[in-house]
Amino acid sequence: MSKSRWLLAGTAAIGGMLVLPVLGYVAGGRLVGPYAGPRGLASYLGSIYGDALAGHPLALMLVLAPGAIVGVWLLRAGVLHRMREPASGGNS
Repeated sequence: MSKSRWLLAGTAAIGGMLVLPVLGYVAGGRLVGPYAGPRGLASYLGSIYGDALAGHPLALMLVLAPGAIVGVWLLRAGVLHRMREPASGGNS
């Protein structure tokens, strides 16, 4: 796989890990009301990433889901690429 594809995948995974919790904060604020933490978004992100580091399953899913999606995408792309390659037989 090319370097540019890996760079794009890494950027998407890291960006998703940063963006998805912020989107959760915004959506939660609109649906349920403002977050009760003393510093708003900073408290929310600290709570999410702290829980993820502590191994809480829901926080881990929120933070790692973008990376997992990109990983599945890369795996699928690699498998499809190998399937499309002509079989290198011993024909001379």
